[in-house]
Amino acid sequence: MNFNKNTRISTLIKENKDTIDVIASVNKNFLKLKNPILRRVLAPRVSVSDAAKVGGVKIDVLIEKLEEIGFKFEGVKSQKVEPQERGIKNMQETKEIKNLVKLDVRPSLDSGVDPFEIIMKAIKVLKEDETLQIINTFEPIPLIRKLQSKGYESWTERPEEGVVHTFFKKNTAKWVDNEVEEIVKKSPLNFEEQLDFFGDNIKKIDVRQLEMPEPMVTILKEIETIKKGQALFVEHKKIPQFLLPELEQRNFNILYKEIDCNHTILLIFKNDN
Repeated sequence: MNFNKNTRISTLIKENKDTIDVIASVNKNFLKLKNPILRRVLAPRVSVSDAAKVGGVKIDVLIEKLEEIGFKFEGVKSQKVEPQERGIKNMQETKEIKNLVKLDVRPSLDSGVDPFEIIMKAIKVLKEDETLQIINTFEPIPLIRKLQSKGYESWTERPEEGVVHTFFKKNTAKWVDNEVEEIVKKSPLNFEEQLDFFGDNIKKIDVRQLEMPEPMVTILKEIETIKKGQALFVEHKKIPQFLLPELEQRNFNILYKEIDCNHTILLIFKNDN
């Protein structure tokens, strides 16, 4: 199987289970991928490039290890060292931060619970003069990327082996509750017209009966198989707000149609760009 820097870890694991051991050899915290629940939660969100950053190694190291188990890399290998930390600040400076809000997500991960919603709830009530400190066992690259796009500055510290502190602070006074929905609404495409356009090239799934975070995990898994000219039709309870930035980042369009207060249908497909 061919892969590139943006290939999701979940795709590689699906192709070859040895991927878990390879990734873990770079960073032992990735042994969490052996847990089926955590694997469904984490692997779809982390690319090869992200995994290298989390492990604090050059991406070439990870590429070579994946090639050793039969994968073929597409693209130009970089000789640059991947940054091990983002926005590094002096630890003494961090200790002097006022209004520090601490959130340890390690128990959630150890119990197989996705801490994403817990973190986003904490972020949503975070005041302008407060700084959120997330305590984890690895650098949460997807979360950093998401919150930076919303105007948060972040930096990471590693006070001891196997412990990572990631800090988030608002650098804007504006928080738009409906911002994620704008990702959908800004599309000029019509739901019914696009549905007719794809015709029989549609795969249908129903996630209404699944418990969180299974709907999001299931959709992310399914879109990995969607090619240009195909679409994923999803029966959902509501607009999946936390999923929208992930889809936009992966260059997918998403349209929706509300049937009633507990039923929304989604149409997800690749952008032409």
